[in-house]
Amino acid sequence: MSWLGKMLGGSLGFVFGGPLGAILGATLGHHALDSGRSMSSEENRQTLFFLATFSMLGKLSKADGKVSVEEIRVVEQLMDRNLNLSSDARKFAIDIFNEAKNSEDQFRDYAIQFYEEFSDSKEALFQMVDLLLTLANADGVMHPAEEKLIAEAVVIFGLDQQYSQLKAPYSNSDELEKSLKILGAAENESFSEIKKKYRRLAMKHHPDKVQAQGVSPELVAVSEARFKEIQHAFDIVEKRLN
Repeated sequence: MSWLGKMLGGSLGFVFGGPLGAILGATLGHHALDSGRSMSSEENRQTLFFLATFSMLGKLSKADGKVSVEEIRVVEQLMDRNLNLSSDARKFAIDIFNEAKNSEDQFRDYAIQFYEEFSDSKEALFQMVDLLLTLANADGVMHPAEEKLIAEAVVIFGLDQQYSQLKAPYSNSDELEKSLKILGAAENESFSEIKKKYRRLAMKHHPDKVQAQGVSPELVAVSEARFKEIQHAFDIVEKRLN
């Protein structure tokens, strides 16, 4: 967590503007932005991913007019179980969440800035949508206002064709149908073709590849769940169709 430790210690200079830069400034205070030191490009991307994650989750949580207990639980689980954040880092993430939730910036403003930085990484874009879907489905039902914002991000990210795959784990379909959707496959395809799709998908979402795209090491842990989900989906399909 070297980049985050430096950030929390106020030893890094201001690295980017836009709505996410404003959230960073409001969260850390100006003392952290005056040192004049700059981040490396990798640290810049890691910071932006962390900022965008908790900013977009914060804004999404208020989409239906209230932040539910279940949504808070999902964010806490992300911080504690998935990311294993230190107490200082956890406070930083909560401050970002609250600052973004109450800011006048729009959800799409964060999505656009995130896409501008990660347009070269489909894996990072997939991961962000997956995090948003997890929060939106925290209480078992995705509110229309939440789905509208996520669909907006999907369009900005250029993931229209893959959206049904990303939503599949949260659908009420039977196990086989859900697994096929996760793999982007259809039941009338041959098993060999489904297997090829599985291999391409697993390779694309492997945690090592996600980290290589500049995602924060703390957030790479989240991609492991997606990777395991893809593997489980293929196991179901293999048992039922092979």
